[in-house]
Amino acid sequence: MKPADTPSFPFRDRKFLLFLLAAFCFRFLFGLYCPPIIVGEDETQIYTIGLKSFTTHTWPAFGPDVVSPDTAFTTQIPGALQGLLVALPLKIMPIPESPILFLNLLSLLAFTFLGWYICRRLPKLSPYFVFTWLFIAPWSLHYTTQVLNPSYAAIGAILFFIGFLESFQSFGPRLVPIPLSNLLMGFGLFWVFQLHMSWVLLGPFMAVSLFIQWRKGRFFQPILFVLLGAIPMLALLVPTYLRYGFTTGNDVHGFMSSLNWSHVRALPSVVGKFLSFASFEMPRFIGSSFAERSDYLLENRELLLPGVFLWIVGLLQPVAMIYLAVAKKDARNGWDVVRWTTLGCVLLVWASFWFAVKSIGSNAIYITFPLAFIFSFYCWNFLANSSRWRLFARIFLTMGIFFQAFYAYAAYCNNDSVYLQTRIRIKQAIQQNDYRVLAERRPHTLY
Repeated sequence: MKPADTPSFPFRDRKFLLFLLAAFCFRFLFGLYCPPIIVGEDETQIYTIGLKSFTTHTWPAFGPDVVSPDTAFTTQIPGALQGLLVALPLKIMPIPESPILFLNLLSLLAFTFLGWYICRRLPKLSPYFVFTWLFIAPWSLHYTTQVLNPSYAAIGAILFFIGFLESFQSFGPRLVPIPLSNLLMGFGLFWVFQLHMSWVLLGPFMAVSLFIQWRKGRFFQPILFVLLGAIPMLALLVPTYLRYGFTTGNDVHGFMSSLNWSHVRALPSVVGKFLSFASFEMPRFIGSSFAERSDYLLENRELLLPGVFLWIVGLLQPVAMIYLAVAKKDARNGWDVVRWTTLGCVLLVWASFWFAVKSIGSNAIYITFPLAFIFSFYCWNFLANSSRWRLFARIFLTMGIFFQAFYAYAAYCNNDSVYLQTRIRIKQAIQQNDYRVLAERRPHTLY
C-alpha cells in the first residue's frame, strides 16, 4: 500500500542518477582529504586491522579497539566484520584507496535507502532537498566517509531504525513488509555489535518492537525473522567465540560506575547532542574551542561568510525542531510515532549514562543519528508549503555545499588527512605484504 499523494520517486530519472554519482564522487574525495575526526591513530588502526588480515591471510577475529580516555580500560570488540570490510576491498583492488572507496559506496547506498524512505513518508519534501542534506550534513559527511568504525556502524544503524519504525502497524501505510523489517533489525543490530560499543542502545528498541508485535498476536514469526537477519553477522562472530570463549572482548564493565550525578543533570546536553546530528554542527569539526574555530574562519576567508551563516543556522536548527515537536500535531504520516520514539530515544540515551564513567560524547551515541534525521525531516515537513522556507533551504544547501567543498580543499592543501599522510606507507605495506610498514597494532590487542 502506498502513501497517499506520493509522487513517483526519481530513481529512473537520468538527472537524479547523475546527482547520486556526483554525490558519491564528492563524498569519496571528501573522505580522502578531510582531517581526522578525533585522533588520526584511530583511523590508522582501523585500516591496519584489515591490512593485517590482507597481508597475513589470517581471519580477523577481533575488530575495533576500545580505548577510553576516561579510564584505563581497554578491550577489543569481537567479530571479523571490521577487518573484512577493509581486507576484502584490498583483495579485490590492492591499492590504498580501495577500502575508502568501498566504505563510501556502502554509505551512499545506506543513505540512499534512508532518503528513499523519508521521501516516501514525506512526499511534500523535495527529494533533492532530502538527499542533498543527508549527503552534506557534517555528522553524515565527516563520519561516514573516513575509515572509522562509527562510519561503518552508521550503515547498520540506518537499516535497524528503518526496520524498527516499519515494525509498527500504527506508523501508517507500510513501505517495508513486517518480516523484512524484523530481518533488518536483526541484521542491523549484529552489524553494529561488531563495530561499536553503543550497540547496547539498540537492544531496548528491539525489545519494544517485539513486545508490541507479540501484543498484536505475532510472536514466533518476528523472532524467526530477526534471527534470520542476524545469521550472516553471527556467522562472523562464531569463530571468535569458539577460539576465545565469551569472556574476552566485548565487556562493558570497565565503563561502569556508581550513580554519576553529573550525567543525571546532563539531559539538556543529551538533547542538544542528539538533535545536532541532524543540524549543521560545523564548529566542532574546525576547532576545539571558540578561538580555534574563529581563527580557522578568519584564516580561510572564502569560508568566513558561509561559515558564520551556517554556524548560526546550526545553532537554531535544534531549537526549531523542539518548537515544532511541541507545537505541531498531525495524525498522518506517523508523526506521533516518530515524535514519541524520538523522545524515548533521548531518555534512553540519557539514562544509559547515569552509571557510566565515560563522558557523554556525541560519538558515543552516534548510532542514533538515523532517528535524529528522520525526526528532523518530519519537523521540516511542516514548513514545506512555505515558499520562503523553500528559498531559505536552497540558500542553506548552497552554502553548505560550498563550505564543505572548500573545507576539503583547504585540508588537501594543508596535507591534513590521514590518507595523504599515510598513503605511501600503505602502498609499501601492500607491496611488501607487511602491515607493520603502516603501523604496529596496539600492545593490548588480541588481533
